[in-house]
Amino acid sequence: MIRDLLENIFSVKDADYSHKIIKLFGVKIRILKSNNKKRITIDYKKYENISDIPCAQGFLREYQMGLLYILKEFDRICSQNGIRYWLSGGTLLGAKRHHGFIPWDDDVDVDMMRKDYENFASLFNQKTLNSDLYCEQWRDKNANATCILKIRHKKIKQLFIDIFPHDFYIKDVRGKEKNKLNKKIRLIRKWLSLNPFRASDEKLKEKIKYFTEHVINKDNKVDEYINPSIHWGLDFPHRWRNWIYDYEQIFPVTKIEFEKFFFSAPANVDFMLKNIYGDYMKFPKSICPHHTDEGAFSDEEKMQLKKLAQEMQNV
Repeated sequence: MIRDLLENIFSVKDADYSHKIIKLFGVKIRILKSNNKKRITIDYKKYENISDIPCAQGFLREYQMGLLYILKEFDRICSQNGIRYWLSGGTLLGAKRHHGFIPWDDDVDVDMMRKDYENFASLFNQKTLNSDLYCEQWRDKNANATCILKIRHKKIKQLFIDIFPHDFYIKDVRGKEKNKLNKKIRLIRKWLSLNPFRASDEKLKEKIKYFTEHVINKDNKVDEYINPSIHWGLDFPHRWRNWIYDYEQIFPVTKIEFEKFFFSAPANVDFMLKNIYGDYMKFPKSICPHHTDEGAFSDEEKMQLKKLAQEMQNV
């Protein structure tokens, strides 16, 4: 009992492979492990233009090729089954700025609308041509109300891509009305994050559905034909100030080059990136991998990565 009390006052634990969680009087702070900062050996500051930085080398490059392998399979299934998706976050930034992975990046983010998202795990697991890949709902063990879909590799624990849901609003909103709705959605998400009770996966899905349909959309039927506004799903606590997009900023999706292949991208790539990063041609403050721990890969996992990387080179 005393130990539990002390842990609630102060504790430091692994949050995942790349971050630690510091808990101080109930407040949780995620910090990047120092080992990740040591993984970058290239002096990026010698480059005046961030787009001129060469691609990653060695293990990180092999890991990126493993991610690309999963992304290709994801794209194939989406294309063959009429599912709209688009690259997002650092993956979209890499495509725009580097025509591939950001040289120090170690993840892949994609977005899709809720209707496709709800059935995607089952569809992917039925349609994938690689029995080592599977899609599942992931819950953050350090947060009570955070869940997204991930496509994982059975033989490489740290290899996965993230899928984030978006929802239609009941109409197109602009100006003050848009700002008001944005504040409302962010406030609901903050309430979900601060709620101290961890619900089951199904209960959490029901709660997200309730807030989306009854509180945000006020029980009104959503009709895509009127080109309504689109907002990030409540499933994940994004830090972006703006959670709402105009329909034409995402649809119709277009194509963008990424590692010599072409994947779906939002209609207005420039706006989407500025919404998240501001001036996305500037050098970021933190230049290192943020999602993996190279030291935690087994020899078998590294061998499997090499196989995937070689396969992508032969495509």
